Amino acid sequence: MGRKPSITRDGAARAALSIVDEGGTATLSLERIATALNVRAPSLYNHFTDKAEILAEVARIIVLDTPRVPDPAPGHWREWLVEESTLFRRSLLRHPRAVPLVVEYLPQTLLVRLYQQYSLLLSSHAVPERMHLFLLEAAHRMTVGSAVSAATGRAALESLELDGDGGARPASESEDELRFVGMLQAFLRGVDLRS
Repeated sequence: MGRKPSITRDGAARAALSIVDEGGTATLSLERIATALNVRAPSLYNHFTDKAEILAEVARIIVLDTPRVPDPAPGHWREWLVEESTLFRRSLLRHPRAVPLVVEYLPQTLLVRLYQQYSLLLSSHAVPERMHLFLLEAAHRMTVGSAVSAATGRAALESLELDGDGGARPASESEDELRFVGMLQAFLRGVDLRS
């Protein structure tokens, strides 16, 4: 009867994510991951070729932990895309210190698979195929950009004093999300599917 392995790729990546959540990417090391797993650091090389591969797996986990929205009712693909984007943004912001990792190590293969699924859905809603990549990429960039801004402390502003003193008050997390949703909705309303 074989021993159950004490390390799994998922377990090691989740341990790495916890370390990043706690102290940022500068605090992440193979030794800290190994200590969290109660193993020796060299044993991590049985599952990963290097630290970059661990970071890529962390990014993949954050993307995969995003809940999926059920397929929309006919004619409601815009609302569906806004909800998908909002849930992805929330998933990113559950781990604000890891957002730069997702940007740097974005799992391209996973993203392409999602885009292919979403393209099929858009086709079923009579969205012209030539618009699929444009819509998906624009929503993705707006989502990631908004998350990076919020994660680095540059959330949307709630108010801006125009009297010249430069005063401004940052929005709360919920106000910041509402601004993101409004921005994405306005963009999608303005897209001309006929052009």
